[in-house]
Amino acid sequence: MEEQSIGSEIKKIDNLIVRKIVSYSKNNENILTPAQMMITRYLCKNKNKKIYQKDLEKDLPFRKSTISGIIQTMIKNNIIRTISSEKDARSKEIQLTPYGIKINKEVEENIIKFDKILKNNIKDSDLRIFFKVTKQIQDNLKGESNDKII
Repeated sequence: MEEQSIGSEIKKIDNLIVRKIVSYSKNNENILTPAQMMITRYLCKNKNKKIYQKDLEKDLPFRKSTISGIIQTMIKNNIIRTISSEKDARSKEIQLTPYGIKINKEVEENIIKFDKILKNNIKDSDLRIFFKVTKQIQDNLKGESNDKII
């Protein structure tokens, strides 16, 4: 049997997920990209904190330049707004607009439905193993000592 590649399998799943998310969005007037969905969810989950671009850069899997572009698009589409920091004029706090909050609510509802599709016909014990393994893969990718392997 040919050896399977973890990265290849993850990429296939990622492509299928993105396609499905985009198909859900096409049925909805409020279309967000997967990256915008991640940002709106992050802002909602951290609504009691002041969030700046550096927080998004630290906690989300995007480059600084990518986040800058996404933020500009989201501002243009009235999903988020920025407010100048009282402490540092160069920093701008990022907040969801009322429209952004509405869209995020729809996104959260779709994610719950989507998660049910993903988990369909998978035993709880298999899911526990899956989440354990994905955590280990993430830890492997974050580890600095692994650079010597490649």
